[in-house]
Amino acid sequence: MTFMESIVDKTIKRNIRLYKTIRKLYDKVKFEKNASKDREYFKKRIKKIKPSAEKFLDLSSKPDKNIILVTIDCLRNTHLSYNGYQRETTPFLDTLKGYKVSLIATSPWTYPAVASLLTGFYPHNHGAVLEGEDRKFEISKLKPLKSKILTLSEILALFGYATYFNSGIDLAMLSVRRRFNEQKLNSLTDGETILKDLKGWITKQKTHFFAHVHLKDPHEPLSPPEEFYNYFGTVKKLPRIEYWGSFQKPENQKGEEFEEFKENKILLYDNTLRYVDHTLEQFYGFLEDRGLMDNTILIITADHGEELWDHAELEAKYFYDVRGYAGIGHGHSVFNELIQVPLIITGSNIPNKEEKDKFISGVDIVPTLLDLLAIQHNILFDGINIFKAPKKRLILSENTIHGYEKKALIYGKLKFIYSERDKVVWIFNLKNDPKEQNPIVDKELSKIFMEKLAKVTSEKLVFWRV
Repeated sequence: MTFMESIVDKTIKRNIRLYKTIRKLYDKVKFEKNASKDREYFKKRIKKIKPSAEKFLDLSSKPDKNIILVTIDCLRNTHLSYNGYQRETTPFLDTLKGYKVSLIATSPWTYPAVASLLTGFYPHNHGAVLEGEDRKFEISKLKPLKSKILTLSEILALFGYATYFNSGIDLAMLSVRRRFNEQKLNSLTDGETILKDLKGWITKQKTHFFAHVHLKDPHEPLSPPEEFYNYFGTVKKLPRIEYWGSFQKPENQKGEEFEEFKENKILLYDNTLRYVDHTLEQFYGFLEDRGLMDNTILIITADHGEELWDHAELEAKYFYDVRGYAGIGHGHSVFNELIQVPLIITGSNIPNKEEKDKFISGVDIVPTLLDLLAIQHNILFDGINIFKAPKKRLILSENTIHGYEKKALIYGKLKFIYSERDKVVWIFNLKNDPKEQNPIVDKELSKIFMEKLAKVTSEKLVFWRV
C-alpha cells in the first residue's frame, strides 16, 4: 500500500457509511461483473475433473441430505454464553440441540482458514496462503488454492448438488473463488441480509444443495443494527470505537482512556454477537418452518477468533509486527483467542452432546460430512471424522501474517508455539494456564514437539489413492 493509498484508506474508515459504499462499488466492479464467467468456469471444471474423480470417489453413492455451513468471522469461543461467558450473548446457540465442541482453526485469519474448512487440508497442503518471511498483508501476495485440491462444493456438485456461497468478507470468497456454482460477495453486509438471500436461493432449489455463508458482523468495523448496538449497555461514542481507536500500539495501551475504550469495545463486540445469535435463530426458524431440518445438516463455526488485547504485553515483548501493533485483531498470533472457535453440528442423526475437554480441527469438517452423507472415497485428508477423533491428537495452526511465521501444535492440554525468526519456542499447559500467560521453556519437550511439527507440516505428495 502506497502512502497516498494509506491516507485514503484512513479517511474512508472514519466514515463507515462511505467506507461501505465504496466497498460495495468495489465488489460490483471487481467481482459481480464476472459472476457469469465464474459460473461457467465452475461448470467446465466439474465436467473436466469428473473422469479422474471417479477413481477416488464412489460416484454411485447416493447422498440424500442438504448441507448448510455458516462461518462467523472473528468469533471468540470464550464470548459465547454456553461456554460460561458472563453476558448472555448467544441464548439461541445455548439451547440449540446438537454436537458442540471446540475447533482449532488451521490459521488465525480468513483466507487459509476458510480454504481448510472447505477442503479438509492444512494451509501448507491446500496452498491458499500468504507468501513471504517478513509478512505484511497484500492481496498480490496471496497464493491460490491448488487446482488439484477439490472443495466440498465440487465434490457434492459431482453428485448433482446445487452449490451456493455468499460472504461479507472478500478474503473468504477469494480463497475458494470459482469453486461454487452460485458465488456472491457482499462486503460489510450484515448477517440478516446475507441469510435472507440464502433463504431466497433455498426456496428455488429442486434438488439437494450445499450452501456456505460467511457472516462478517464481529469483524471490524463493528456496526450492528440500532436495536442491538446498545443491547447490553450503552456504548460510548468514542473515536473510532468500531475499529481500534488509537490503541493498536503498545505505547498507547495504558491509562484510563485506554481502559475506557477497551471496556466499550468489548461491550460493542458482545452486542454484535447478540445480533448474530438473533439472525441465526431467525434463519433456523425458517429451516424448521420449511421442514428442511429433517434432511439437512447445519454446521455453525468460525474461520478464526479475535484478540481484544489478551496478549498485548507478550506480543510487544517477543513478537515482531511490521505494523508496530500488539494485542488487537487477528492473523498475527496463534494464541487461543484467535484459533479456538466454537463448532456446532445439528440435524437428523447428530448426537446431542457437548465435549468441552476435546479439540477438533478445521480440516475435520469435510471428511466428517462425507461420512455423514455415506460417500465412499479414497481421499487422504489431513482431517478425520470428528465423531471418531481421539481426545489426544496433534492439531496444527499456521500461516500467520503481520510479521514472522508462527505455528501452534496442540496435543491434548499441551500447546507448542514456535516462531523461528522471533526466537520463540514455548509450551503452555492449557489445563493449568488456559489463558496462555505463562510460557514454559522446556528444551527436551520442545525437541519432541519440533520433531512432530516437522512431520505434520511436511507437504503431501499424494492426496488420494487411485
